[in-house]
Parts: sequence; structure tokens; C-alpha cells
Amino acid sequence: MRTGTDMKKQKFLSAIAAGAILASSGAAQAPVPSVPAPVEAEAAAVSFAPVTRVITLDELGFDNGFEIEGLSGGRTLYFPVPAGVGVDDLRLTLPYRADSSFGSRRSIAIEIGGRTQYTAALPEGLSEGVIDIPVDPALAQDGFLATRIVYSGAITEDRCVDQRLSGAYLAFAGEGGLRARLQGPSLGRVSTVASVMPAALDLSLPSQASEAQLAAALTLMLGGSDSRLGGARADDAATQDGWRIGRIGFADASAPALSVGNEGGAPSIRIGGEDPVASARLFRSRWNSIAASSSLATARRGSADGERETLTITDLGADSSAQSIADRGQWNVAIPATAIPAGKRITGLTLDVAVAEDGGEARPVIAVLFNGVLLASAEAEEDGRTQIAVNLPEGLANTLNNLEVSVMRQAAGGDCKYVPQGYPAQLLPSSRIELGEAGSPQDFSDLPSVLNGGFTVVMPDAASLAPVAALLNPLASGEGPVGVSFDAMPANGAVVYVGADAPAGSEPKVQFTQGAIEISGENGETILDRDAIDALTTVQLLEQNGRSVLWIRPGSDFATLGSSASPPALGYGNVAFLAGDQVDFAFHDERERLIDIRYPEENTISKFLQRYRLWLIGLGWLLVTLGFVYLLRRVIASNKSKD
Repeated sequence: MRTGTDMKKQKFLSAIAAGAILASSGAAQAPVPSVPAPVEAEAAAVSFAPVTRVITLDELGFDNGFEIEGLSGGRTLYFPVPAGVGVDDLRLTLPYRADSSFGSRRSIAIEIGGRTQYTAALPEGLSEGVIDIPVDPALAQDGFLATRIVYSGAITEDRCVDQRLSGAYLAFAGEGGLRARLQGPSLGRVSTVASVMPAALDLSLPSQASEAQLAAALTLMLGGSDSRLGGARADDAATQDGWRIGRIGFADASAPALSVGNEGGAPSIRIGGEDPVASARLFRSRWNSIAASSSLATARRGSADGERETLTITDLGADSSAQSIADRGQWNVAIPATAIPAGKRITGLTLDVAVAEDGGEARPVIAVLFNGVLLASAEAEEDGRTQIAVNLPEGLANTLNNLEVSVMRQAAGGDCKYVPQGYPAQLLPSSRIELGEAGSPQDFSDLPSVLNGGFTVVMPDAASLAPVAALLNPLASGEGPVGVSFDAMPANGAVVYVGADAPAGSEPKVQFTQGAIEISGENGETILDRDAIDALTTVQLLEQNGRSVLWIRPGSDFATLGSSASPPALGYGNVAFLAGDQVDFAFHDERERLIDIRYPEENTISKFLQRYRLWLIGLGWLLVTLGFVYLLRRVIASNKSKD
């Protein structure tokens, strides 16, 4: 079963929640000392015709939809409907597909706002259809429309039949979701537009963009966001009906820091001011609702979050709703490395699970898996709440992590007198990720602990921004200060360096100044030859004067990263070779004993010693042995002559 608990959903929903609360109360003040900016209204307000906003399951984080297996299950969806936005038409449209291996009676019910709004029987065998029901906007509460899908069924009246034999499922397509017609007069404020703007963003940079504007665009393209430069998105995504793509443009320094524009009949955001990076950070943060007017005059850099010492599953946007479990239920929590605060790393897990009593002799069993590795299992406590604390083994955490918590019950059996009965269980929101101090990064997956605190991208020109952003998206949250520089290396701080030559003062693992290169493996078998390496994009984790440097050496197809729908997420290793948007080969130079980096054109003494080191070691031992034997014979001969 797919889960939508990723950081894209977390950041999107947290921004909307804050926007709905302050926008609905008409607040126009700045509660954050880091942005103590005066607010001024534009001379002419921007007006719009009604706009149809489409919030798909994909946008909520359920990539390609989700599926419920078996004959029972449920899923709760939270569609953002901010209170400050006028909505006069709301419809829930969900394309579905269902099937069962055996004849069964199945049904589906949809609860909205705690009330049942739809119920229907599913036909036997394969069936496809679309659930399309009108929704009363008054059912939205606290800025969200809570929608609960309940799926249930039975094979026959025989109570001994195990429902797992049914092979039944109910799947919903990712393009389904909520359609809302937004009233034009309510879309004139930055806070309102920010709260309802789609998560997919197209950024339009001026032809002569400044370094600050490039840094602002990069800030919006980090942290797992679906933000791309204009023209980099596929054409079919841009031509879908409804408002599905948000647009952000950049103005000069004399323009307001944030303002509302009109592009193609849909609202857009313009970023200006003397510090566009601060405006970008304000827009993507949960404090974007302070812009409770048609424009925000200025913005100042600062951190709205501060350093977090704890990270709960609520911070990660995980679905921790209660489930009715007859035999097995599970919760999946996505933990991207970008969610970990700067200078921290995952050291363990503390999970709180509440399991209702079922009266059986065998107690339910709770299992905890991290990235597919079983870390702990325990029987549920009698008081209904069980806490499981585990330490995370070294090397298990990666760039993208998945936590799976499952509860398994032993169904009553025997003489077929028991009807399968579900009992509630829940992964409590108090469950948290334990954090510890992070050392210097050893693998690419360790980079977020450095980059989340801020970094500078040093690149030759603006054309490198899109591919660099695609590569850094899963490695940096964008919550720390982000800078862009053309060729000038900053004196302090972490650096992402783009160029054909390594930055001065660093020692690359793979060097390009010694002629052709070959990467060989076991038995001298060539993994990458010189022609392949010259064409590939090479990424290396380096150290320069005590700071971390990520060196990106562009290959022939480096630009394709900027338009890729699925760019790579660098994880294991400190050297990686990319072929387009795929990792062709990655390794760690200190841990990979069978990987050999050779420079065939280099004819130096060190190269000779490196190539024939095993033979030279054997020859050395032979000479030492012969010398020892010769010395021993001389001693023996001397003793005989004395006797």
C-alpha cells in the first residue's frame, strides 16, 4: 500500500494551515521578529475571474494514487480549503479500479467532515469508475476538508474463510482529487494566494538574473519541492485543466518583496525587493501568512524555525490516524534527510503505539522496520499503550528513508463460531525520531546535516542552476541561507562547486589532471573506461580547509538533469558518476577495497609503485628473508670456528 507521508505534503500543508488561521482572522501583523517588515497595499488591486483549483492525490503526496488491499481498510485525506478563500463550487472526483479473485460483496463509503456523504456497492469482478459527488464547503474545518474512505466486504457467509484469500483490492488514481472554484475577489492577497497555490511551481527568471535572484529561485527548488524553471516541465503537465501549476516571477529591487500578479487568468506571485532570498524563504515558510495584504514591502533574512531538538512524526506529515485491525495493519512514515536539522543525524526511534484489547489469549505483536530492516518487535502492553525505543545501526540511514510500523493480531479460529472482528490501533503522534550530533559527512546521504544550515553554489553561469537544483533537491532543505556566486569562492561555509577543475586546496578522489582515467573492479575488470568517464557527470564529496565541498564536474548531458521528472537522489558513497538523470556508478574510495582508480597515461615512480605494489611487497619479504638466512649462517659459521 502506498503512503503519502513525505516532506512535500508536510511543507505544503503546514504553510496552508498557518495561512488559513491568520487570513481568516484578518491579521496583518508580523509575529516573527526575523521579518519585522511594514506592510503596504498596492495602488491598484489585482482582480481575477473565478479560478478552478484542482488538488490531486499526487499533490497530497500519494504518488500515482494509493491502493487498499483485501476486504477492509480505510484512508483519510486532508484537502486544503483555507477559510479566507471564497469557494462556491466544491466537488470530489475520484477515479477508481477494483477487483477480486473470488465472488464477494464489497462496498465503499466516503465520510466528509465526519458525515457520510456517499455509499455504494462495488460490482463483482473487475470494475472501473469515477466517484463524483458535490461537497458543501461548510464541511471544511481548520483550513482542511477531511475525507475518509472506508472500504469493506466479505467473501461468503462462511466465517472460516480467510479474507486474505480474496485477492481483492480497491485502487484510486493519482489524478483524482478535489475540484474547487475559487472566487476571484478573494485572490488579491499574498497570504491567500500562497495558501491555495499548487505545490508544483514554475519559476520565471529574467534574462539577466542577478546572483540574489538565482539564489532565491534555488531556495524554492530545494527540500523535495516540485519547483522548476519555466519550460523545464513536461508539456502535458502544463496543459491540464484547472489551476495545477503555480507561477512565480521575479521583479527588480524597487518592486515589493512579495506581490500578487495575474498570469493567464490565474494568480501568480512576484518576488522583488533588495533581498529576494529572504522573500523566497518567507514565501515557502509557515509564516507566509504575515503578508495579509496585496503586497509585502520588505523582508529580512532570518530563521523562523530555529534549531529543532526533536522531530516527531507529526513534523514529518505522517498519517497517524487510527485503524481497525482484524489481522494486520501498518503505518509508513517517510523520513527524508532534508527534514533532519542542520548538524544532526538520526540515532534512534522512540515509538508510541496504542493497541485496543481484543480479549484473545495471544497478544498483538508490534514490529518496527527501517528501510526494510527489522529493528525491533514486541508484544503490545496490557494497558493499551506500548513504547518501543530502538537505536539505529550505523550506515542504515540514507537520503530517503522509510519507517514502517505494523501491528499483527492472531485471529480467533477453531469451530468457525467467531466472526473476524477489527479492533482499533494507532501510531501515536508523540512518536519521534531521536537526533544526535553529526560529524563530518562521509557519504552523500550525510550532506543534509551540513547543507541544511546554509551553503553557497559556485557555478560558471546561470545555465547551471536547473541541473544543480535537481541534484541538490533531496540533499538540502532550503531553510538555511542559500547563496549563488559566479566563480568567486566564499571564505567560509559549505560550498557546492560546479566546474571542470577541482576547487583549489582540495584533493579529489578521482583526479582529472593526470590524463585518462579508468575505474576497475575485481580481477582488474574495467567498470568505466576513459571515454565513458569523460562523458559522464562526476560528483565528489571533498574537504577544503576543514569545510565540506560538493564538486560537480558537468558531463555532456548534464543539462538534462534540469528537465528530468525523476532526478537521482545521491546516497551511498563519496564519488558518483551520472549518465543523464541516472546514477551510473557510485562508490566510497575508503570502503571499496576492490575498486581501483588507474591513470594509464601517468608514468611516475608513485604510479609504478602503486601498480606493482603486491610484487614489490613480495620481493621485499624475499630479500629480508634471504638476508636473515645469510646472517644466520654467518653466525653459525663463526660459532663453529671458535669451537
